[in-house]
Amino acid sequence: MVFLASECVNDFRKRGVVLKIKEILTEGARLVFYNQKFAIILWGTNALLSLVLTIPIYALLTVNIGHSLIGKLLSQNFDYVWLIQFLHKYSTELSQIPILLYGVIVIYILLNAFYAGGLIAVFNHPKKNHVIDFFYGGVKYWFRFLKVVAISLIFYAIVFFIYELFGRLSSSLFSNSTSYYPDFIFRLTRYVLLIFFIGIISMISDYARVLLAVTNNQNVLKAILNSTKFILKNFNEIFSVFLTVALLGAAGVILYNVVGLFIPKSPIYFLLLTFILQQILIIFRLNIRMFFFSTEVILYKDLKAEMIND
Repeated sequence: MVFLASECVNDFRKRGVVLKIKEILTEGARLVFYNQKFAIILWGTNALLSLVLTIPIYALLTVNIGHSLIGKLLSQNFDYVWLIQFLHKYSTELSQIPILLYGVIVIYILLNAFYAGGLIAVFNHPKKNHVIDFFYGGVKYWFRFLKVVAISLIFYAIVFFIYELFGRLSSSLFSNSTSYYPDFIFRLTRYVLLIFFIGIISMISDYARVLLAVTNNQNVLKAILNSTKFILKNFNEIFSVFLTVALLGAAGVILYNVVGLFIPKSPIYFLLLTFILQQILIIFRLNIRMFFFSTEVILYKDLKAEMIND
């Protein structure tokens, strides 16, 4: 009887956790749905940065094949000889593209820290969801969030460095092996651990930003430490919500790739359909990012409220 009673209690607890997660996901999705104007701002920024990167290449292509029959031929069959000639002819101009790319990446990181502040500020106070509130939150938390991003990049670099070391270890251990299975299992485990630690760093980084905004804290290192303790104390709920949103994002990418397989590569106007699908995917990914922030704010405030009540 005691065993049955214990099982019933555990069952109700599990149901309660599932119910809470379902409610958090529903409320988070509602917040994202009613704040689509910010998704448009994020999409516009992505489109603008994409134009900055593509215009130089487009200009070179226009000069090279804009008034040539080669352009029409390339739309039907790709010519590798033309590509080699193009790369050689514009080698000086193309060598500047990586510098432009690095500059855009830096701008993108700075803007993402700014937008993260605006989104978390809006999700923390849903009634204050005007554009001015969004930009005010971005200005208010930008520098603090930028510090979190810088510290996170250091940990990402450490993880990838260890990942690379294990890759070299795998090559040395299994270079003379006659079986592929040990090497495959080792590489698979290495890759899974990489994804896991990237997820952990992302969770700590996100909840550190949420903590800084919700509590209006100024100490970034303390916020990172407290967010780590908070995640460890509520790991099941936090990881379940984080994993659910991440799987939803992965499902969207897989669906896009499957649909893309059935889109013909010619005639050329099918490229327009591909472009539209790509923009839908980008907007979907931006909504997933907003979904992460909305669920994290709701979950943090909910769990902290329970701690206070206890």
